[in-house]
Amino acid sequence: MCTMSLYTTTLLLLNPDPYISINRLYRRVIQEALHVTLPTGYLDICVVRPPTRFRETHYVVAQLYMIAAELKEIEHREDINVRILLEGVGGFNIADARNRSWEVVAVAKGDTKLLPIFIAEQHSSWFSPALQIIILPMIGSIEAPSKLGDDNGENYAEEDAPDLGVAGLVVDATDEDDGEVEDEGEEGQYPVVALGGTFDHLHDGHKILLTMAGFLAHESLIIGVTGEALLQNKKYKEYLEPLTQRCASVLDFLAYIYPTLHATTHEINDVYGQSVTIEAIDALVISGETRQGAKMVNDERRRRRFHALKIWEIDVVNGDANNQWAGKLSSTDMRKREFEKNELATSQGTQQKLE
Repeated sequence: MCTMSLYTTTLLLLNPDPYISINRLYRRVIQEALHVTLPTGYLDICVVRPPTRFRETHYVVAQLYMIAAELKEIEHREDINVRILLEGVGGFNIADARNRSWEVVAVAKGDTKLLPIFIAEQHSSWFSPALQIIILPMIGSIEAPSKLGDDNGENYAEEDAPDLGVAGLVVDATDEDDGEVEDEGEEGQYPVVALGGTFDHLHDGHKILLTMAGFLAHESLIIGVTGEALLQNKKYKEYLEPLTQRCASVLDFLAYIYPTLHATTHEINDVYGQSVTIEAIDALVISGETRQGAKMVNDERRRRRFHALKIWEIDVVNGDANNQWAGKLSSTDMRKREFEKNELATSQGTQQKLE
């Protein structure tokens, strides 16, 4: 590992082309970026020239969060807050450093061509601070094969690419049939997009869901946040964050990654929320297990003589029991850890009193 200074906020620039090779090319780069970031700091990974299609963008965002999550656990840096930024999407631009607190910009050895672009954009801003630049080592060649299985001298096969679930438009989601998933989405395809969730202890799964919902919207994003009526049976309910805190976490994250996107939160205490009261909503973003709820929403909208919503599904947020990474994206597990930490502290305090 390289011996470097530690920074509170690190910006890592990536240009994953072809995007399918992210894990092979950038795993070590992300590991090194974590190593130069303080254990309680922030690592922003900015994808320069990101894909323009929904499914490809979802793949890039989800895989980067997955790689970072695995490496944070391995390197005992679980408290580093990782955020994936998409250059040019939702009003985000790397020249906006004047509004951020980056202390250093890191780039992979094979991506040094990004530096002149970054420096030029920095100089275009009167208020941009001068940032230290570090070059990080990477594994493999940046001129990677564009097809899985063509290893070009590298041991890389299709099974090396993780299964990130299915993401795309659910066709015929309002019919009895569950529908198929198609990749028809592009950045800013819909004026108004909605989604819902508990968003307790905001984690990578939530970030993926919010990122992809924002990717589809070009005007506003409406987020329903679960209220008390739907939380009665939650495990470790006493460790749930208050509604106001969960709403604030969602809005803070969205404001950071999509500074020009108008986002609002509201409390929901049923499956519908504002998705059946605001006619102007165009699309609904869901996770895999809530497809039936999306059908109920469209049934109710039709009953009210509203147009049906386009349903976009992201499967990676919860995944299945066999998905080890998805299991780490559980707010329940986070609350359980808080419970266990509290129990341990109580037990140690009692032991000290007895001694």
